Order: sequence, then structure tokens, then C-alpha cells
Amino acid sequence: MSRLDQMEIFYFVATWHSFSRAALELGVSKGYVSTQINLLEQDLKVKLIQRTTRHLSLTEEGHLFLESCAKIVREKQSATSLLMKSLAKPSGHLKITAPPSMCQTFLSDLLPMFQNAYPDISLTIDSSSEVKNLLQHGIDIALRITATPDDHYIARMIASFRFVVCATPHYLKKHKKLKMLDDLLQHNCLIYSSDPAHNRWPFQVQASTKIVSVQSNLISSDSTIIKNALLAHQGITRLPNYVLAKEIANGKLIILFSENTTIEMPIYAIYASNITIAPKVTCFISFLNSMMK
Repeated sequence: MSRLDQMEIFYFVATWHSFSRAALELGVSKGYVSTQINLLEQDLKVKLIQRTTRHLSLTEEGHLFLESCAKIVREKQSATSLLMKSLAKPSGHLKITAPPSMCQTFLSDLLPMFQNAYPDISLTIDSSSEVKNLLQHGIDIALRITATPDDHYIARMIASFRFVVCATPHYLKKHKKLKMLDDLLQHNCLIYSSDPAHNRWPFQVQASTKIVSVQSNLISSDSTIIKNALLAHQGITRLPNYVLAKEIANGKLIILFSENTTIEMPIYAIYASNITIAPKVTCFISFLNSMMK
């Protein structure tokens, strides 16, 4: 028998103050437990347990050794519990928070697919750009755009995106040609205020960054409002590419200055740190990873 197995036997004997109870818990004979304790003491060359016909007590060395044994047994139990949970069918209620721009685009497409795959998981979706305390608000997963996720939580990168500058073919046909970045100053630029850049649009020019301070007759934190104005030929905008992906693909929008908008921004799935992570959390993150690659 391994030393670790003997340490586990010792832990149960010391915890229950009984060879018989330890044997019952472990599903072995009392004689087997006694033999293993004797072998452990011989191997360590120290007395761990004082025994009489009616009483069992730990020596000073036994108390010291018990602390280490208890840690090992707890880790074993935790690892076993984690494995059992991972094998269990994911179920329960999952509360997710994400910015409205994500909820209105790729999440609205993916969530029905997720619930078809995992019918035993119910969802609450909090569409908000506010950075909330996950534990305080009972949130299981937050989807956030950040280069520096909060180190108080666990963060897993699930995808990346970039901001794109777009206009409709109709708008570009009717207005002044765009040849240089500074030409944007002569156009109405619809401002998405949830973009940290706001009206100071950054562009990569060789190894440096050029800022163009654009003007607008419309500012909104709602990407749908900006997108609808864009599709109505009201101007040029800068939005995450996942917001405009369908319209770009079907030719309703044209990307401008693509060679100057190449910086990738990460999207993280963030959840509270725990000894064991619920299967409903791990399966949702795995689902997003597989669908967004």
C-alpha cells in the first residue's frame, strides 16, 4: 500500500478516534486498518497513536502529522467532487451579463443553439455595459471587452474582434471621396459612445497611432441606433465588427481604411473563483469557444 493510502487511513482513525469506525468508513477490516497504521509508524519511525483496550489518543507527533493528512484527504475529496461534477449532465440556472452590442448580435443567435444543446439549463441575460460585482448580483458569467481582466475573478478569452469604420455604398456615392484619414473631418461620423475612443478615432499608421477627431450629428451608447442611422445612409461610423458582420458580408456596408484598423480587442468570459466550477458554467464557456473560433 502507498504512503498516501496509509495517510488517509490514519486520517480516518484520528478523526473518528476508532479503528472500527475507520474500517467501516473505508470498507475494510479492522485488522487491515491496524496493520497499515503499524506499518506507517514503522516507516516514519515515530509513534502516532497511543492505544489501550478502551481508548485511543494521538501523540504530539500524531497531531502534527494529522494536519498534513487532513489537507491531502480534503484535496482528494475536492478533486473527486470536481470530476463527478464534470461528468454530470449540466443543469440549473445560468445568469449571464453582457454589453447590449453583444446581446443584440452574436449572443442572440447563439443562445437558442445553446439551449437546444443543453435543455436542462435555464438562462437569465442581463444586457448591460455596467461592470458589476458578480457575487453581489448573483451573476455566473460576465462577457467583457477588456485588455486587463479583474484578477479577483477567473477570465478566459473566448474571441477577439476589431473596430471597423464603415459606410453604405449609397452614402459613399453621394458624398466626398475618402482617400486619406483626414478626409473623415469632412463627413458626418456617427459616434458610438460606448466605444472608449468616442469621437477620437484611432488609426494605425505604420508603427504609430493617428487620432482623427470626428464630428457628428448623432451620438448614442446603443449600437442599434447607430447601426440603423448608418444603414439609412446618414454617415460613417466606427463599431465592433461583430455588430456589422452580416451587413458587411451581404454588401450593404463597405469597410473603410481596413489597413489602418487592425488592432484586435479580446472578449473574455469572466466568472467567480471557486474550488469547483459548476458544469453549467464550463459548458457555456466551451460552447462559446467552439462557436466563435
